[in-house]
Amino acid sequence: MLGKLIKYEFRATARICLPLFGALLLAACISRLFESLRFETPMVIGIALSVILIIATFVIVLIVTLLRFYRNLLTNEGYLMFTLPVTADSLIWSKLIVAFVWNILSLIVVFAAILIMAVTDLNLSDISLAITAGLNAVGITQAQFNWFVVEMIVLFLVSLPAGIIVLYACMASSQLVNKYRILFSFGAYIVLSIIGQILGSIAMFIFLPKHMSFYSNPSVTEVVNMVNTAMLFSIASSLIAGVALYIVTRFMLKRKLNLE
Repeated sequence: MLGKLIKYEFRATARICLPLFGALLLAACISRLFESLRFETPMVIGIALSVILIIATFVIVLIVTLLRFYRNLLTNEGYLMFTLPVTADSLIWSKLIVAFVWNILSLIVVFAAILIMAVTDLNLSDISLAITAGLNAVGITQAQFNWFVVEMIVLFLVSLPAGIIVLYACMASSQLVNKYRILFSFGAYIVLSIIGQILGSIAMFIFLPKHMSFYSNPSVTEVVNMVNTAMLFSIASSLIAGVALYIVTRFMLKRKLNLE
């Protein structure tokens, strides 16, 4: 049943996301064409339009995925959704998976649009050689750089769904009140953000004394260790926060649901 929910969710959101992605790629291609033809004024207009569409892509994809969660599960539409023979977990996961995929696709499309507009004669081998030369200049080994890339990818794959779950939890917590639920959701997000910053600062204060020489005359090894510590801490904290707020969201939908 989860697969059917995901399929339905993709169909509902694709009507907005796919035309938006197409418009962005088309604007990037037109901008590149004008640049090739040396049409300065149309080129500037095309670049400006592309930048606007890049911003709109991130904003609209986020808004669409959040509205799907709020309207389907927390408004009158919830009467239908919660009569389906599915669990609250399936409903949450279907929204989360689709939101995650659309956000990934929006990043890919934006990156592709930027490449189209900024394409040069450089190839991948040239870029790789430039990165290697830069690493050698600062004394960072290829293995250390590869590990950093892996950490960045893992952090992104963990923090993105965790960030979405934070927003879901804030919206779900609005079931505790009968009025001004959207305002309550904003307030809950602000409170969670403040708590997260305080806990993060306390945790980093605990870990930082081990690397205090970083602030005086750090070696490359100390810098790498500092970055690795920060990355691993960020991954762990995002994972813990995501799991905790998923439990909160699930609890609200199962025990505190109030669609009146």
